[in-house]
Amino acid sequence: MTPPLKTRPIRILLLSQALATLAFAVIGGVWAGGHGAASGALGGAINLVANFVYALMGGVVRPATAFGALFLILRAEGFKVAMVLVQLILVLVLYRELVTAPFILAFIVTALMFGLALRVRG
Repeated sequence: MTPPLKTRPIRILLLSQALATLAFAVIGGVWAGGHGAASGALGGAINLVANFVYALMGGVVRPATAFGALFLILRAEGFKVAMVLVQLILVLVLYRELVTAPFILAFIVTALMFGLALRVRG
C-alpha cells in the first residue's frame, strides 16, 4: 500500500489547494492590500493544513480489516474537522484586521477541492 502523501490524488489535491491559496492571497492583496493578502492566504491554508494532516494520518497505520480501514478513515476525518475548527477559531479571534471576503472565499473554494481528490485516477 502506497503512503497517502505519495499517491497522485493527494499530491494533486495539496498542489491545487496551494495554488488556489496563492491565487486568493494575490487577489486579496490587490483588492485590500496586505491584510487582504494575509486573509486570503489564511483562508486557504486552513484546509491545506487540515488535508495534509488527514493524509499523514492515513499513512500511519495499515489496517488489516475493513473495520480497521473504516476506523482509520473516520479518525482521520475527525482530526481534520477538529483542525479546521481550531484553526478557524484562532484566525477569527487573533487576527483583528481580517478581510472577510478573501478569507471566506479561499476557505470555501479550498474546502470544496477535497472532492477533486476523489475524481483523480491514481
